[in-house]
Amino acid sequence: MKNMWIIAIIIILAIGVALFIFLNKEGHIKDLSMKTYTGVMEPRIGYVELQVSDLDQSLTFYKELIGFQELERDEKTVTLTTDGTVPQLLLREEQSFVERPLRSTGLYHFAILVPTRQDLALSLKHLMESGYPVQGAADHQYSEAVYLADPDNNGIEIYVDRDSNQWTRDGNGGYVGATDPLDAESLFAEIKEKSWNGLSSGTRIGHMHLQVSDIKESERFYVEALGLDIVAKDTHMLFVSKDAYHHHIGLNIWSGKGLPAPPENALGLKYFTLHFTEEEYNSAKENLDRLGFNYSEGNKEISVKDPSGNTIKIILQN
Repeated sequence: MKNMWIIAIIIILAIGVALFIFLNKEGHIKDLSMKTYTGVMEPRIGYVELQVSDLDQSLTFYKELIGFQELERDEKTVTLTTDGTVPQLLLREEQSFVERPLRSTGLYHFAILVPTRQDLALSLKHLMESGYPVQGAADHQYSEAVYLADPDNNGIEIYVDRDSNQWTRDGNGGYVGATDPLDAESLFAEIKEKSWNGLSSGTRIGHMHLQVSDIKESERFYVEALGLDIVAKDTHMLFVSKDAYHHHIGLNIWSGKGLPAPPENALGLKYFTLHFTEEEYNSAKENLDRLGFNYSEGNKEISVKDPSGNTIKIILQN
């Protein structure tokens, strides 16, 4: 009889804990669904560093075809910008760099967010006139996008957001995306008499999309440790963000689960930076410690690898 009471108490406690977790999870989703993204919010992705095979070739591509401006240069590195002040893309060449293995984690694409549909139309028209291969174009419901790759096969998305009031919510507070055909005729109508003159000064790195080895482990790192919100999820992908954006980081296992990380000297993504408030920064540190993720810290910056070997530098916002 005594054992039955003990079992009953354990069951009641287990139900109570499960209900607590469920209600808190639901509360989190409802809180997210109440938030509205506004374009005036501070950028969350700062800059991206890429390891390239030929610095001159990459510089020509990113200046003449994509439209960045050169900010600084030395023998092995180039820093690129769109406003003449803020670094957005760093290119580094070393003789020791090797090809990234095809089936490995790393960069899927980095995404360049332009301010207007006219900017996107001008970029697409310029690429088409140059004869450089465009790999795809799509209407994602919350954005319109064009896809291509650089000379080292690093994926690039150039996109423009629709007004956030037009983004469609799902039943869980996230966003409904799509991969519909891009309305090129409507887009090109935005050009009018304007000519392409590089990326406009309001351009920034809008989001990162990464190949990972495991979605559950990625969720543990990006959501539980770093504190980003889930805005879309299925068995093969996870989109997370801050500020109720449609996604700041996309994660997928479309090339397979359990992929290994590339070697440190592989061409492609070296790291990207993520901007956090002081509260978010301190919370991330506590959670990384609690969950057993190794990281280094210095000069108000955390450097950490996700479970798939992708490096993020978390920078404390001023």
